[in-house]
Amino acid sequence: MRDFVFGFLTFICSLKGLTCSDWTMPVQPKVNGSLGQNVILPCAFTHPRQNTYTGVIHVKWIKESKKEPIFHCTLDNRTNSQDSCTNLKPSERLSLNGNPRKGDLSLRISNLEFTDAAHYTCRVELDYIKFGNHSDLNINAQAKILSLSLDVDAKAHVVTLKCIAQGNPVPEVKWTSSYGLLANDSIRTDLRNYLSSATSSFPFSDQDVHTCQAVNSLGQDQITFPPDHPNCSFGLLVVTCFLGCLLFLGLVAFVLVVIKRKKKGQSVQGVKQQQPHIGEQKVETFQANETVYANVSPCPVGCETRQDEGYSKGVPLEERKVGLIPGAQTHKNPLRGPIQPHVPPPPPPTSPPPNQ
Repeated sequence: MRDFVFGFLTFICSLKGLTCSDWTMPVQPKVNGSLGQNVILPCAFTHPRQNTYTGVIHVKWIKESKKEPIFHCTLDNRTNSQDSCTNLKPSERLSLNGNPRKGDLSLRISNLEFTDAAHYTCRVELDYIKFGNHSDLNINAQAKILSLSLDVDAKAHVVTLKCIAQGNPVPEVKWTSSYGLLANDSIRTDLRNYLSSATSSFPFSDQDVHTCQAVNSLGQDQITFPPDHPNCSFGLLVVTCFLGCLLFLGLVAFVLVVIKRKKKGQSVQGVKQQQPHIGEQKVETFQANETVYANVSPCPVGCETRQDEGYSKGVPLEERKVGLIPGAQTHKNPLRGPIQPHVPPPPPPTSPPPNQ
């Protein structure tokens, strides 16, 4: 059907005496890229209305047999239009490398990954027809070991050393020990071409040092188990110094706190030694107050009569108080001494009567 359309358009152009371009879409059938690098999938096209077409141009790039394109942009083919063809599905890794108005539909893929290796279709759609062509992208990478670790099978009680390598072409994995190259009969290898990886393992023995080596046409890589790190001693020294500094700072802070508390305790004790009489004065004052309180305690009913008797008989005040308060005892005043009983003064001598 496509050839019929092309032939019909060519026939119309020849009748009108016009020079018509044929439908062409040259692509590179196989493109090689390197892992982590950028690659361009070339694609160009010409069509019979190349010089007169002013309609819309749709550019699509499809990966494998997916229905949805991974890249899709649309623009007008007007001569005065300056807009660019921007991907309708934004991607940091995919961009258009050419100008569709000039027939260049090349796709740029940045930072290639192994999953980018696939079958791609370049397609252009115009108002009156659409056309496409195909390219295969291959990702090359030198051999690289992704991991080397112990794999424990608890059910079988078997410990194996497992090495996973990646590269394209798929690398060959070899095992060596201090005794030389290991025999292949004890090695199990699984090649996965679609992942460009190889997994190899063998029974582990802690009595020896083993090396996994991956090799392909682009390079080689190897890792030893148990790992030998020459910088381990330096790292250990750095960690030890750091912990030692933290311990020293903590010890200094503890000593400062102890000294501060000790000085505070000494200052409080010095103040107490400088004013020892304060506590004694309080005790004496309290005892004096007790004595006074006992002296002025209210007397029982009927003490007024006895008090009057005391005054009438001329008994001293202290003795009257003792007698008025039941159960009261005579207290010695430390300032005045013991209370002496009152002795009335002797009567004055009487002079003899004068002789008459």
